[in-house]
Amino acid sequence: MEIYIILALRILHVVAGVLWAGAAILYVTHVKPAVQLIGPAGPVFMQAYIGRRKYPLFMQATSISCVGAGLIMFWFASGGLSASWLLSGPGIGFTIGSVAGLLSFFLGMLFIGPRSKRLGALGQAVSAAGGPPSAAQAEEMHRLEVEITRYENLEFGLLAIALVTMATARYWYF
Repeated sequence: MEIYIILALRILHVVAGVLWAGAAILYVTHVKPAVQLIGPAGPVFMQAYIGRRKYPLFMQATSISCVGAGLIMFWFASGGLSASWLLSGPGIGFTIGSVAGLLSFFLGMLFIGPRSKRLGALGQAVSAAGGPPSAAQAEEMHRLEVEITRYENLEFGLLAIALVTMATARYWYF
């Protein structure tokens, strides 16, 4: 019976991880640059993408599913965090990937998400006012965009590390 649970968790972990990392990488490498190129239509697109298409909810659901399944599998694979497994090649590889994935998860939840919500609220306030943003609003929007970009790039790197190490860890023999 345990093998079926592990198999289900692995499928959930891999599918959720592909969706989470794939969406994050696609966003950073394609969506965000395209939004910046289209000028004034960019904020309208982003409001639809984030608000109506529920991108933040998608990212939360996939990342929570991936991390939750991953933590349970890590516990089983490591024999309850056995030092001998943790110090083996696969143990080191999966640990590096797990730490990178967890850092990426917390980066999204604690830094990117709240700033994105604030930026969205500012955008809605500006849109409701029917004019250009005030100087204070424009300054805060710019600051938030710079911070979000920095965190997104860091998340991109962490997800890449997690993907590569977890995809190859079972072959680490040293």
